[in-house]
Amino acid sequence: VALVEGRADVGDGTSKANTAILHTGFDARPGTLESRLVARGYALLSQYARTTGIPVEPTGATLVAWTDEELATLPSLADKAARNGYDACELVDADEVYRTMPALGPGALGGLTVPGESITCTWTTNLALATDAVRRGADLLRRHEVTGVRPAPDGTTSLDTTAGEVRARWVVNAAGLGADVLDRRFGHDRFRVVPRRGELLVYDKLARPLAPRIVLPVPSTVGKGVLVSPTIYGNVMLGPTAQDL
Repeated sequence: VALVEGRADVGDGTSKANTAILHTGFDARPGTLESRLVARGYALLSQYARTTGIPVEPTGATLVAWTDEELATLPSLADKAARNGYDACELVDADEVYRTMPALGPGALGGLTVPGESITCTWTTNLALATDAVRRGADLLRRHEVTGVRPAPDGTTSLDTTAGEVRARWVVNAAGLGADVLDRRFGHDRFRVVPRRGELLVYDKLARPLAPRIVLPVPSTVGKGVLVSPTIYGNVMLGPTAQDL
């Protein structure tokens, strides 16, 4: 088994570029592939982190309602969580919101708690997975960006890379934002990836006591919105923006 990595190290692309939240999947659409995979991934990574030393901090999260319309939406989100198999959400009033997050600005009307939401480290996760694979016998081929695909006469596939040829009997496309490009190099045209970029503000560690847990907005038709989250390193993060590329 070989892991073909185009960059100089693992996790150098989009795998590390996210909000680093170990997500329960409480708000996914029930019955979808996404809802099943997020819930399964949450269980798998929670266990894997304990055995490999990936840092995980179970801070919990609260969806905060700032308008009457958002407040009226919270019960349906709790019901959605239950249909996703996550039944730990709790509807709370404004007093409870401010009891757990006293630094929150004025005007909150209520909230929905999600105790299982946690923060983690995306860099450590990638390094742990790659290290585990190498210790089990896999070859890690860094700086091997795939530039072409050719079927070989013996039934294998030849990958042309920036560091030479790699021949394989089976190829798993795990190219992230470049997965559609690689798919087309295999002669298919089955899907398109539309990248979305976001920026995050990272505050000094002095701000950490102000954000003891993840603060989530009530989702709207345009997306999940901007969140406030502590980080595993002791900072506080605000964002992201969203820009389709």
